[in-house]
Amino acid sequence: MINYYLKNKNAVNQTLIFMTVFYDNIRVKLSTGCSVDPKLWLEKKQRVKVTIENQDANIINDKLDQYEVVMDSLMKKYRDEDFYPSPEVIKADLMKLNKVPTKSKKAKTFWDHFEDFIAEKRKINPDVRHYHNGLRKHLRKTEEIIGRPLTFALINAQSSRFNEEWTNYLSFIAINSQGDSGLMPNSIGKENKNIKAFFNWCFDKNITSRFSLKGYPTIMEDVDNIYLTEADLEAIENKVIEDPKYAVVRDLFLVGCETGLRYSDYVRIQPHDFMREELHIVPKKTKKQGVKKVIIPLSDRFKRILEKYDGVLPNLDKNHITNFNKMIREICESLNMKDEIKFYREIAGKTIKVTKYKFEEVSSHTCRRTFCTLKFLKGMPAQAIMKFTGHTSERNFLKYLKLDAELTAQKYKGYF
Repeated sequence: MINYYLKNKNAVNQTLIFMTVFYDNIRVKLSTGCSVDPKLWLEKKQRVKVTIENQDANIINDKLDQYEVVMDSLMKKYRDEDFYPSPEVIKADLMKLNKVPTKSKKAKTFWDHFEDFIAEKRKINPDVRHYHNGLRKHLRKTEEIIGRPLTFALINAQSSRFNEEWTNYLSFIAINSQGDSGLMPNSIGKENKNIKAFFNWCFDKNITSRFSLKGYPTIMEDVDNIYLTEADLEAIENKVIEDPKYAVVRDLFLVGCETGLRYSDYVRIQPHDFMREELHIVPKKTKKQGVKKVIIPLSDRFKRILEKYDGVLPNLDKNHITNFNKMIREICESLNMKDEIKFYREIAGKTIKVTKYKFEEVSSHTCRRTFCTLKFLKGMPAQAIMKFTGHTSERNFLKYLKLDAELTAQKYKGYF
């Protein structure tokens, strides 16, 4: 016969669960190696109460069940052999058959699994900021709002309303890039994409059973990012810049506009990437998706920039992008690119009209949009442009075309 009891039922925190074994008037006492909060101990059932907050409950209860099964087999063995063991022998036999250390290993928490996820992602790509900083911060804030430690059982339980609290936090509480409350739809979609990546990783590792992820949509809102005209590019190229750092940023920005490459690609172009007045390069972002190298003819502007550096373009570190954006905006501001850009943003459930100067919206990614739009306006077929940019989906490619109403009217006047 086995009974379980707490070492200290009045303990403030966790206390050990002890077991007593009775056999032929012999009483054996030993620790199970499991600990529990006294408030979660069901004395009559001699088991741990299973709750959303206590994921270890089932593990501990399974361990106690296991002790009973092993002990029953031992008792039968002793009776069959007409053997009357000492308490020391019973204890040794029980621990040997159960193969359980006297002190059980603590089960991993939700956050332990999150750290494992980050570590594994870092092996693939050292830059895990969107998980390590962004997703972690938003999950911690949601945990504070709910008022209970996050567990997979809690996330999956309808009563916890985790999904509703997560969405409400991102939509109305999280601080956006402007310092206001509420993320924009695209930012919410990005965080939903990140959290689904973590959940799917946990599903694949059998850390938790699968549950529906329909409540975490990857929202995509059309963003009215700008593109630069050919006149803008000529002005940038012809501007006299004395500071060599700004000159390098200006030249690499123009290379991006002439190639349609992403920042991570046009800042790492090497001499061996050039063949027969063409640029041969495998896009870094889509390399693992099976996208082959793109071949881009060198434009006259690209050739002039390349000649300036004797065929060896300066390279920039990928982490330089913040300074890069700041410097190219300063260059555009000095060229008086102050046309007013009006667009709308949905923030905290409200549609807000935003007015900015053109130079304020210029960034490293403007290059790619500029390339796509200018080539399209010159009459290059969309499918051909996609070959240069590496786009595999026309839907994604069309997001890069920024045709304002006036340019659209001019280009398609002949159809009316």
